[in-house]
Amino acid sequence: MKTEMKEITLRFNQYQSCFKQNPRMYHIIQQMNIPKNDPVALALCCVFAPSLGAFVQWLLLEALKDGRKRLYFLARDGYFMYRAALIFCEKLHLPIECRYLSCSRYSVRIPIFHFDQEDALDYICRGGIDVTLEKILTRAGLNRKEQSEVFSSLCLGFPKDSPIPYAMLPKIRKKLSRCSLFLQYMNFHSKNAFPDFAGYLRQEGLLDKTAYAIVDSGWVGSMQKTLDTALHFLGRENRLEGYYWGLYELPANADSSLYHCYYFEPEHHLNRKVFFNNCLFETVFTAPHGMTLSYRFQDGRYLPNYDLISKDRKQFLLKTERYLMQYIHLLARESQKSGFYRELLKNDLFTIEKLLKQFMTWPSYQEAEQFGTLSFSDDVLDSKDKVLAPLLSLKELRSNHAVRKLSAMLFSKKSVFVESAWYEGSVVRSCKAISSHLIQYTFYKYIRYLRKVYHFKKNRQVKKEND
Repeated sequence: MKTEMKEITLRFNQYQSCFKQNPRMYHIIQQMNIPKNDPVALALCCVFAPSLGAFVQWLLLEALKDGRKRLYFLARDGYFMYRAALIFCEKLHLPIECRYLSCSRYSVRIPIFHFDQEDALDYICRGGIDVTLEKILTRAGLNRKEQSEVFSSLCLGFPKDSPIPYAMLPKIRKKLSRCSLFLQYMNFHSKNAFPDFAGYLRQEGLLDKTAYAIVDSGWVGSMQKTLDTALHFLGRENRLEGYYWGLYELPANADSSLYHCYYFEPEHHLNRKVFFNNCLFETVFTAPHGMTLSYRFQDGRYLPNYDLISKDRKQFLLKTERYLMQYIHLLARESQKSGFYRELLKNDLFTIEKLLKQFMTWPSYQEAEQFGTLSFSDDVLDSKDKVLAPLLSLKELRSNHAVRKLSAMLFSKKSVFVESAWYEGSVVRSCKAISSHLIQYTFYKYIRYLRKVYHFKKNRQVKKEND
């Protein structure tokens, strides 16, 4: 117990040393009621709350500059951003209307699959952690009975819950494109879901002529493209724009001027990408309700249907909300006195970069244990049996070293070992000699994101030449 308290105190002092270079943040942290024996509360107050506050202030400055009258915060990553923006707009009397849009990749894509079958197949057969045929058919909206029928008709020769190597996904896509039963079921569910989805978008004002934009965590910007496509089918002429924490890449043929980033963007900020973990970010910044599955018309209104959320997960997020909003209220009060402007936010960004690097790349054992055991899913539907940073054997840890990861990436090989959504957390949870593993993985991430930047620039140049 003494060792644990000593480590928490050391961690708090490390965070404090970052804040001392930023008087405004340091002043706010000093006012907060942070339990001295709680590593979760410490991380929420000292890492995630300042990140949220700085992002939302940047967002509102950009929205005012761009003449936005309304912002739509996308569920679920946008929930705490929405709550924070409401507080700032109220305290500082900003002329921006904030709305929370209940949606998910699943609830938005299913209704429009029947408009573009090829695009639907591309999305359904994309990669991910432990992709199975069962997951692929679930992405298409098929129920268990329909999945069994389609699986039987495909004659694949392996179980539907067996992980599919990345290199085999194009073959699965080809088989599904020729399976009339699968296409029949996919289009049926898509056409059936579209009217309620369209009704919800109209009801929430997305067809209004108001100057608005969406807000989300980001990563690839696919939700913006999907919503823009749906709104185009419904008659909206203006292109949809979005504000994001960060984007690693953009959808194919996307206009980059419609995507606005805070922390990193596709061709810049390599260091920020390397020392950041988007899976960890969205595990913390998510709503205390389940994902949006579909929509229904009830009592004269269109309402979202949410998936269930576990009691433990909800309790964690309510705790998260309590500490995040405590910081936001203090920051809003400080901003009433001093305002917030670009030079001030640049200093905040410098501090946040150091805090996120410290927490995400070199977590303490208590931080890795508490946050790493939170449930996580990278698929369109939440998985109940995966954790963010699973325990890994020495062999599995080494499989994530630079040479082996790059070999798998270049030759389209899928690792036979357990994959971790937060590798750094898994390292700290799994062994004591952590430095060599973290250095190897950091090197791999540098190569990985350099390749992404290269391909982004190359694709942009090809697009420019074709235009």
